[in-house]
Amino acid sequence: MRTNLALQNIRHNLPRTLVALAGIGVAIVLMFMQLGFRGAVENTATTLYDRMDFDLLVRSPGYLHFVEPGSLNRSLLDQLRSLDTVGEVRPLLVGLAGWLSPDQQRLRGLMVLGIDPQAPPFEAKALPVDWSCLVEPGSLLIDTRSSPEFGPADHRRFGAADLGRTAELNGAQFRIRGTFTLGAGLTANGSVVTNLEGFRRINRGLSSAEVSLGLIRLTSLADKEQTRAALQSQLTDSKGVRLADVLTREEVVRRELDRWINQTPIGFIFSLGVLLSLVVGGAIFYMILATDVAKRLPEYATLRAMGYPDWQLASFVLQQAFWLGLFAFIPAVLIALAGYRLTETAASIPIAMNWSRVVLVFGLTLVMCFGSGLLALRKLFQAEPAALF
Repeated sequence: MRTNLALQNIRHNLPRTLVALAGIGVAIVLMFMQLGFRGAVENTATTLYDRMDFDLLVRSPGYLHFVEPGSLNRSLLDQLRSLDTVGEVRPLLVGLAGWLSPDQQRLRGLMVLGIDPQAPPFEAKALPVDWSCLVEPGSLLIDTRSSPEFGPADHRRFGAADLGRTAELNGAQFRIRGTFTLGAGLTANGSVVTNLEGFRRINRGLSSAEVSLGLIRLTSLADKEQTRAALQSQLTDSKGVRLADVLTREEVVRRELDRWINQTPIGFIFSLGVLLSLVVGGAIFYMILATDVAKRLPEYATLRAMGYPDWQLASFVLQQAFWLGLFAFIPAVLIALAGYRLTETAASIPIAMNWSRVVLVFGLTLVMCFGSGLLALRKLFQAEPAALF
């Protein structure tokens, strides 16, 4: 049975090997965490839109992101109802407000949605909630995923114990009538839903003619693209100036992702974090391999004197690099899973492992391994048989 020299080198000094695996594993875990955070950004960027029931979305040309949508004149939405292919147009108000918790101790900012309780914008299956309780003035529903800093009764999570408690939003008194489970995504640590009149109580300077977004449901016979083009034409004046933008669901999701991933520092920071982890891991890997090769130069010189070709000696080093990467990768996956779970529990960030990420990180690990191994070959080729005599 032939001896696998690469594995033999790894087993030769186990304490040193374990330290090496720990260094490599840290770099791999960092790559997993950075990619996990980036994935969480992608998942939460469209959380709210994913739960809403619409075929087309009408929004202001000044729209920035969900909680800074600009404003539309409600009359623009009213005139869209005249089109035969438009089944329903629902207004939505969105903004941020100062929340004074029921125990009157902490003032925090959270997201507020103003809806028509008779025509809620959310899909019934995605968000099965009885919105009718919002018909009563001064009522609101609060997200169970809101941070504990907003003051739930049990100091952990809003639930049945909070029903009937009062809170202040920008100085206006509201009573908690129920809960829902949604998550505010990247925009805030908590969210509430009230009716349109309640939203205007919170935002006193808001005109009754203003809305943030318009959600359109089409009739079953409508062609989405043709209807979108017709509505956009209707919302463009004679000078070609758009009074509002009309987007399909797919366009909304694509633009929202592009906004958070490509137009803000968030996506860049996490992508840069992956690159830095790769570079740091590569540097650690190189030092480990280069040191090991330098210590074994007499051994490699002996093999060279025995007639082993350079390519075979190089294969020993590259095999050693591969096995080190593999042995470090397996526990790194488990540690990353634990890190994901801890992050999700502590920060309420929806972060989860998927196979595409495992494959990507394993590929990056191989790049790190073999790249460092190739650099370490320079040390190997210094092994001259003459140095033995």
